Amino acid sequence: MFTKLSKCPFKQPIIKVWDKFYRPLRKSCSYGDVNLEYEYSGHCELPLPWNRTMLKIKSDVEKKTGFEYNFVLLNFYESGHAKIGAHKDDKQSLNQFVDIATLSFGACRDMIFSKKGCKSVRQALEAGSLLLMHNQKEWTHAIHPQPCVKDPRISLTFRRVSSSLQQSLDEMERDYSIPPCKHLRRE
Repeated sequence: MFTKLSKCPFKQPIIKVWDKFYRPLRKSCSYGDVNLEYEYSGHCELPLPWNRTMLKIKSDVEKKTGFEYNFVLLNFYESGHAKIGAHKDDKQSLNQFVDIATLSFGACRDMIFSKKGCKSVRQALEAGSLLLMHNQKEWTHAIHPQPCVKDPRISLTFRRVSSSLQQSLDEMERDYSIPPCKHLRRE
């Protein structure tokens, strides 16, 4: 599976962290439903349409987790030098009632979870492991550099993302409420 996934059209996005733009060492690509986009760190990720391989993996992940997903972000870490800084996946476009599922292939890397006032937790993400992340508003997670890791890793992070149209409709519904009906009397 790793060999098949490594042929995905990965590219290095330009992201913004602390008001500075740069290209991270990891590469990414995404697949998802039509009319979806996912923005993170100033980068707008437009997914490719689902292909047979991604649909099969998505179906397997949905069966294991009990959640339905409409978007997957793939990250390719060429070696232990590639990393992702501490962050929360708490974007407004994400359905917070659906756990984020991370499926790992290739080299084992450690994910560090942190929460203010708590001791950090280290979780090894081995090939074939499936990690569910819940409560993204309080915990941050990161993959720090591990220079001793020489082999590549690919992670597939499944999410439930609201479409731009759905977000607009939700915002309109929040901002516009119809007052209760008044019955008109005929005279």
